[in-house]
Formats: sequence, structure tokens, C-alpha cells
Amino acid sequence: MIVKLQIPWKKIIKDLRVSFLFIVVYMSAISVIDYFYPLEEIHVPLTLITVPGTVIALLLGFRTNSAYDRWWEARIIWGAIVNDSRTWVRQLMTFIKYESKSSAEFDAIRKMALRHVAWNYSLARQLRKHDPIQDLKKLVDNNEIKLLRQKQNVSNAILYMQAEEIKRLYESGWLDKYQFVQLDGTLSRLTDSMGKCERIKNTVFPASYSLLVDLLIYLWIFFLPFGLVDMIGLILIPTTISLAFSFLVIEKVAIFMQDPFENQPTDTPMLALSRTIEINIMQELGEQEIPQPILPVHGVLM
Repeated sequence: MIVKLQIPWKKIIKDLRVSFLFIVVYMSAISVIDYFYPLEEIHVPLTLITVPGTVIALLLGFRTNSAYDRWWEARIIWGAIVNDSRTWVRQLMTFIKYESKSSAEFDAIRKMALRHVAWNYSLARQLRKHDPIQDLKKLVDNNEIKLLRQKQNVSNAILYMQAEEIKRLYESGWLDKYQFVQLDGTLSRLTDSMGKCERIKNTVFPASYSLLVDLLIYLWIFFLPFGLVDMIGLILIPTTISLAFSFLVIEKVAIFMQDPFENQPTDTPMLALSRTIEINIMQELGEQEIPQPILPVHGVLM
């Protein structure tokens, strides 16, 4: 997530370099031709340029709003994950009675709390198509890691482990029925949040809409210089290039926002939020080694 008032220009220019090169060559060619051989005879009325431009602006506005809605929904989901993570550990530490931190009861609490930290990291990595096991070595034991490597959905497998554990605690008498239901409800909310993230990840923005917008933009760019040929000299070049490039930049920013789990600068900062959850849980457990928060790098928090 970009945390400073800046736009990822390097990535935008990199993604648009082919289009930008084409626009520069095309606009320059039309401007040079018009400079030596005036094109008044094929002049396009400016109205025919401004009306489609207005329509494209409206379409881009709709697309940007839709992309922002997806990005904001992702952030809301991870906000709920943060809250439910704190609730999960609080319930464990208040529901299960323990005499000291060396007791078997506290060991069970600690194991489930650290396993939940592992769930956050695995979900973040899974959504970004990274190795979901890479952050888990210090959080769960080797036997569980071996089991998780066999699962296609590691995050879901961890929630199953948590459900089996609270079932065991209930059958052992460490939890009463009410406490069991409360913990199971927290797991259900975490499962819902995971499913919502997967829905956003696996739901592609309509390709037909993107194709339509792209087609209209490039058609508008094609006719743009013929509507401005009455401008003085070579000033036509920077004017047409800036107008065309502005539309393409707005579209590219919308594309960045519409996929908030693609390891882009505009992503939801899932790893940073997972680290925040880990810090909170470690402090509640009274651990001595507390990790440091993940800080922004070049204005981007991941």
C-alpha cells in the first residue's frame, strides 16, 4: 500500500512504454506532416473529439470507482481479520484457566495463538501466490509443517487444525459448551474473511469492459490530432501526447487498484498487518522476543 503522496510512476511508465512510444511516434508524425503540409482539409470538428472524450472520462471514472471499491473491500476484510485475531487470543487466555506459564494449559494457549499468527502469514502469502509455508517455521512445529505441505489450501488447513484443537479442549473439560461455541464462532468469522479474500482474488474484472475502454481510448487518440490541427506549429505534439497519456495513466491506476492481492505497490499491506497481529499476540503471551513492525520501503508498505 502506498503510504506517501506519490504515484508509482516507474511502474506506470514501464507498463505503458510501448503505448507511449506509439503515441509519441504517431503524434509527432501527424504534427510534422501538418507543419509542412497543412491538414485543414481532413480537419475533424472539435465537437467530435470532446464528446467521445467526455464519454471515455465517464467510463474511466466508473472503472476507477469500481476498482477502488474492490481495494477498499480488501482493506475492510483485513481490518476484520485484525480484530478477530485479537479476539481469538483474548478468548483463549480468558476461557482456559492456567496457573502459570509453564502449565499444560498455557502451552495449549500459546500453541494455538502462534498457529493463528501462522494462519495470517500463510493467507497473505497464498493470496500473493508465494510459498505459504515460508514464514511458519518459528510458529508451528515440524510435524504440522509436513502436514501443511501436503495441503493445497494451507490457510484452510490451519483453521481445521484450530477447530480440532478446540474440540479436544472441550472434550477434555478445559472449555465449557458456551466457550466452545464462542471460539468456534471466531473461527467461522475468520473463515468468512478468508473466503472473501479468495473471492476478490479469483474474480477477474470483466475483460469485455476493459477491452471496450481500451478500444475507445485508442480510437480517440487516433482522431485527436485531426481535431487540433489548427493549433500553432509543433505545439500540437506535447498537447496531444499529454491528453492521450493522461487517459492511459488513469486507466492503468484503476488496473492497479482492482487487484489488491497481486504484490503491487497499491496492494493491501497484508504482511505488515500480519506482523502487527504477531506483535500484539506475542505481547499478550508475554514473549521476550517481539518482532519489529514492517516499515514502508520507498513509501510502499507491503
